[in-house]
Amino acid sequence: MKLRPLSKLSIGILLFTAAFFGSAQAPAALKSSAITPILKSAASSKSLANPGMVLIDPVTGETLFENSASSLRKPASLLKLLSATALLNYLTPEHRFVTELYKGYEPNSLIIAGSLDPWMERNNSVATKMNRVSLPKIYKAAIKKLDADNGAPIKSVTISYANFYTADLAILIKEFKSRNIKVTTTKISTKEVGIFGKESFAKFESPKLQTIMDWMLLWSDNTLGDRMATYASMKAGYGYQQSGIEKVFIDTLTNLGIDSTGLNAVDGSGLSKANRVSANLIGQLLLKTYRNEKYQSIYGGLPIGGVNGTLRSRFVESAPSAVGLIRAKTGTLNGTISLAGYVQGGDREYIFVAIADQIPLGNYAANAARKSLDKVVAKFALPLIVPSPSPSPETSPSPLPNPSASASAVVENLYGAAVTSNPSS
Repeated sequence: MKLRPLSKLSIGILLFTAAFFGSAQAPAALKSSAITPILKSAASSKSLANPGMVLIDPVTGETLFENSASSLRKPASLLKLLSATALLNYLTPEHRFVTELYKGYEPNSLIIAGSLDPWMERNNSVATKMNRVSLPKIYKAAIKKLDADNGAPIKSVTISYANFYTADLAILIKEFKSRNIKVTTTKISTKEVGIFGKESFAKFESPKLQTIMDWMLLWSDNTLGDRMATYASMKAGYGYQQSGIEKVFIDTLTNLGIDSTGLNAVDGSGLSKANRVSANLIGQLLLKTYRNEKYQSIYGGLPIGGVNGTLRSRFVESAPSAVGLIRAKTGTLNGTISLAGYVQGGDREYIFVAIADQIPLGNYAANAARKSLDKVVAKFALPLIVPSPSPSPETSPSPLPNPSASASAVVENLYGAAVTSNPSS
């Protein structure tokens, strides 16, 4: 699986753990009989309140543990995993969204030919820093051309637009009105751009879809989640509308051989409490996309525990032994805490899904649930062990730090092999 470069901090964590574990013997696969009591205890705890939970070995495909895994739950932002998967059925990670401006045949007329760029930015400095299309720059290019063609500052403008978000259009309208320019707008089709557009004078390109998707997964951007899902709905032939989201999600799951029974998807962000999925469904989605080159970019965009994104503050205090060993999507609603992704467990990354949507309302219960999930995945999180070369006769290997006895015992219990503990524990 091809992955994008990690940050310096991520590389540092991996090098440190690899060096520390280098001479240890690789543990065997996780034992279901050993992990079951730990996960069963966590599932029955007050802090998680009987969550939908599943643990899968991606090498064998075996489900090592499940708790209410088929029950339908409120997934919160885990639904963004489906949005990303659905969109990658129609666009490649290299795709860029293009927005082109045309001078119209009528005086003071502007035609915006968009492609539903989901990541335009109203703040020019932010847009420049992140290489996103700047709405202020679109306005400046338009007003410069309109004023020049008019021979004087314009007093009114007619904007015809295609495949351009109304929220972004509203920002442009505000810019025009700030100069006391009367604005009239008309929505047109892509075909009509060629009818009304006389001359192209500016073109703007978004970053690659990969970059946009990374941001959506890393920071759980709700607007992007909704726009990606609705775009996939449009490409699937269900129209650019929320009613098509569930349909394209079902198509996506069916094509992957995943049972979608009971799925209810009202949006692509996970904000609605009417959304319903099972832990099994999300687990199978992670399994099938993990093994499929078409969807490999989803893995690389997931936050890393204790390192970045929505997981940047997780595990650092609650379970430091797991820092750098978890790539997962988080989910939060009032009364719901969820986590789904991959846990490095020696020679493989286990798929873990937990949807705790029966916890009490409020921040206290949410924080308690997060800490419980962090601690439970830390029980089987181990770095990938890279065998070290045999020392030459002239040199002696450097002594390793003394492992924590309690951490070693956990590893022995779960994997059936004695390995040293994580240096962060």
